[in-house]
Amino acid sequence: MTELPLYQQIVQALRKQIASGELKSGDQVPTEAELSQQFGVSRITSKRALSELENEGLIYRIRGKGSFVSERELRAASDGTGPSAGAGSGGIGNEVLLMLPFSHNPGLGDYGQGIQERLDASGHTLHIQASSPASQRRLLEHALLGKHQGLIFYPVSNADLDLLYQYALRRYPVVLLDKQLEGLPFPAVVSDNLGGAYEATAHLIARGHRRIAFLSTNEPASFYTERERYWGYLKAMHEHAVPSLEAIELFRLNEADRVAEGEEALLFVRAIRLLQEQGITAIVATNDLTAIECIRAAQSIGLSVPDDLSVIGFDDIQLAEYIAPGLTTMAQDFARIGYLAAETLLRQIRNPHLTQPAAVVPVKLVERGSVRTL
Repeated sequence: MTELPLYQQIVQALRKQIASGELKSGDQVPTEAELSQQFGVSRITSKRALSELENEGLIYRIRGKGSFVSERELRAASDGTGPSAGAGSGGIGNEVLLMLPFSHNPGLGDYGQGIQERLDASGHTLHIQASSPASQRRLLEHALLGKHQGLIFYPVSNADLDLLYQYALRRYPVVLLDKQLEGLPFPAVVSDNLGGAYEATAHLIARGHRRIAFLSTNEPASFYTERERYWGYLKAMHEHAVPSLEAIELFRLNEADRVAEGEEALLFVRAIRLLQEQGITAIVATNDLTAIECIRAAQSIGLSVPDDLSVIGFDDIQLAEYIAPGLTTMAQDFARIGYLAAETLLRQIRNPHLTQPAAVVPVKLVERGSVRTL
């Protein structure tokens, strides 16, 4: 019988360690240098062995960190038939579903970049589904019956908690983006919304502003993200001994003024006029899209931003850099959030009983031209 080539001997030894569980999903594989010493071979031989395992999908590599066992369940690892073994058997595949509200929404940021990077390294594929308040329930029902390994979900509303609880009862791997849902055990990856809004408000206070308003398109108490940012605003005003104002919510203006659909810009004009009457010099907007509408509304009635009104946003979407003046904002690291969401989901797939705390990703202040010093 022909003796196996040296690199194949290494491949076979590592296959057996993976199949037996000695090397578990996510474990680091010995380096080229370690394998060379262990098997008495050259670095070229050990490198070829690792390349073979990577081609089979048994391991993945992260530049500067090393090689790791794939998160996929590769039942054929021991006999070397590769990751395609068992395909078509009717079982769950290696596809992960990402459900985003309107995937073209400019306010969402690029979560997909980070998610794709992490899933590529683990051998999983990503399917992106756009949702809306009207379609969210139908899509969730369909996904629950599908063959995805897990779901990364950006909730559009709180209306489908009963259906999401079905996911929890079935221990279906779910990770939430951007917000936590009270009463549901799903891990979440969120930005430091409270800390970011605190820093944004403190930035305005440090520049001499005292009449500072918080502007939201939703009732802050009803939505996790808006609530956290509103609390950050309130905390900064309190700690700096600056009287806070009741949050201005455009939906209340809508009820009072009965603005027709498609004429939302009028709401912002009325909001800016109302703030002007109250002597407001600066606005902390709940997000960049709201901040940009504030700037446009102020300019439409002859106000200068930042000379007459300073505005600070939250998100750092692409448009924030290109409007005039450029928007000062709190930048979210969308790619990092996506990467951690995928990492969290892979752990959940491996162990559906695992309890994982929310991951909070720091934000940072990006100064542009929409804030002035008084």
